[in-house]
Order: sequence, then C-alpha cells, then structure tokens
Amino acid sequence: MSVYSCKVCGFRYDEWLGDSKNGVPPGIPFQRLTGSVCSTCGLSGGRHERLPSPPYKGLEAAYYDQFAGKAGILFYRGWIQAFDRQPAVLELGVGTGRIALELARQGISVCGIDNSPDMLGLAEKKKRRLGKGREHLLELMEQEALHLQLDRTFTHVLLTEGFLQHFTLRSEQRRLLQLIKEHLTEDGLVAIDLLLPPAGENWQTEQRKWVFPDKMVYQQVRGETSYARQRFRYSLAYETFIDSVEQPRYRVDREMALMLPGELVLLLESEQLEVTAMHENYIIDYPAGYIHSVEGLSLVHTVPSSPARGDYDLEKWTEGGYPFAGLNGRTNADVSRMTLFARKKTCNK
Repeated sequence: MSVYSCKVCGFRYDEWLGDSKNGVPPGIPFQRLTGSVCSTCGLSGGRHERLPSPPYKGLEAAYYDQFAGKAGILFYRGWIQAFDRQPAVLELGVGTGRIALELARQGISVCGIDNSPDMLGLAEKKKRRLGKGREHLLELMEQEALHLQLDRTFTHVLLTEGFLQHFTLRSEQRRLLQLIKEHLTEDGLVAIDLLLPPAGENWQTEQRKWVFPDKMVYQQVRGETSYARQRFRYSLAYETFIDSVEQPRYRVDREMALMLPGELVLLLESEQLEVTAMHENYIIDYPAGYIHSVEGLSLVHTVPSSPARGDYDLEKWTEGGYPFAGLNGRTNADVSRMTLFARKKTCNK
C-alpha cells in the first residue's frame, strides 16, 4: 500500500485509507482505480507518481537515539572485529551514526550514507567527538540509497533497523541488493536487519523517557500488519511535556515491506548473495543449548546475561531498538528482529 500524488494539482491517494469522498474503500490499489478520482485532472496520463518513504526529520531525528539506545552496537562491533583482515564498512541508513561512531572509535573505517539532513547533522556533531586523530575514519554522505555511486568497495555493508524494508517494491529491493553487490569486495559481507512487527490490525506500543530533568517524552507507535498486502504501516507520535505542560505534538506515518527471513534468503540468493547465518535479537552471548541449525543456517536464541542490580556496564546493557524496543529488541512476544548475514558469491562458486 502506497501514497500517490498528482504532479499537476497535488491530489493524493493513499491505498491504505482509500478515498471516502469518491467512494473508494480502503485497500484498493491505485492501479485498480477507474474514472476520475483526481480532483482536477483525473487519472489520465502519467501525472501521478508514487511518493517515496519520507526522510527522518524533526523530533523523529532528535529523539531517535533516545529510543534506539544501544541495540546492535556491540553485536555489529564484534562481528566486524572478527574479520580476518582490516575491514572497510559501508552503512546504508547511517542515521545519527549510532553504530558507525562506535566502529570508528575502534579504528574501523566507515562510510555512512543517509538521505536525511537532520540525521546526518546529528551524526556530524558526534563525529567531532572522535577527535582529529580519528575523524577521518567516519565519512558521512547525503545520498539516496537507490542512487548509490561510490568510487570504492567495502568488506562489509550494513542495513540496520529494517532499512531494506523501507523499499516496499520488489524491484526496489533487487536494485538495492545489486548496488550493494557492486560495492562489495570479493567475498564481501552484508548484514540485513528484518523487523517482524506484531500481527493483525490496530497494534500499538508505547515508551516514555526523561530526556532532560524537566522534559518527559512519550513515543507511541500504532500500526497494522497486512499479510495479504505484504506490508505493515505504523504511525509514530511523540508527545513532549516540559514541567507537565504539553508541547507541540509530532507525528509521522511510515509503510514498510513485511518480509520473513526465509523470503529474504531466497531474494539474496537470487542476487548471488549466499546467506551464512541468521541471528535473533542482536545476540552477543551464546549460552550453551541455545544454538541450533535451521536448514544449515545458524539460528541463535538467547536469554542474555545481565550485570548485578545497580551496576552499569557499557559492554553488557544493550537495550533499545527502533521503532520497536524492549528486552533484546522485543516489545512483546510477537515482535522480533532477525539479522541475516550473507556473503558475495565469487565467480568460481
């Protein structure tokens, strides 16, 4: 389900909502519309274009780190540091540089791509904290992922927090994977996070956090999942209170592709990317008895170890996740995050 806009008069048709004025029920694809729905120029010709996913901006960018937290940072750091030679990392959808910054602190070269000036502005501020001895390790670029064009290749490419799912058309997903493959070294590695949302209609989650001593922020996520459409859509709202006085409310709607791990395996293999492992919820510790094989792949579950009450340890606490969070990335039993690792196939394989 997508939103289409008329380039002439600005009329918008949202497939999830339909068009009650013109009697179109929710869920009708744009291609099925007949007659004149557009308020000025009808549906004739190629005047209507499908709108891309909006970039992260405003409060969504400002509060991103508050709720994404530490999820995935140590997981990706450990995976990349285990590489048998000096890594060079490309992160698509680098956002605020949450993961990229930690990699750069470890002496790993990272190029981060994002289409959000607001997110990149926050990442640039963090980059300055690296100091002049390490700033060169983190390169930040504003660019659309589907137009990715760099003059070098990388040993690792990261697509975290459901980045691939922002591209809801199969043609877009294939194009992105082709571009990734072009930017991978021989036997280069790619990691892709999949968000698996709650099932059904009208699900919701809520978190709250003190951002400053007098500022309380509520993050509310309300969505619906459609297996028939293979999409899920959510509205994210931030309500901010300063000294208990409500501030202007911020809201954004997002649509993402609903993909299961097996489906992604087939898609990667069709693009000559060999899946080597699947991990659930950013596993760091691998307790005995929690590793088993699923069709030859390593699927890992965990009950994470935690520090003693009252202790804070950057190497242990890994809470967070966006837009869903909770214990190891879970909000409830229906929400999960899967990470697939794949390797670029060489010509002789």
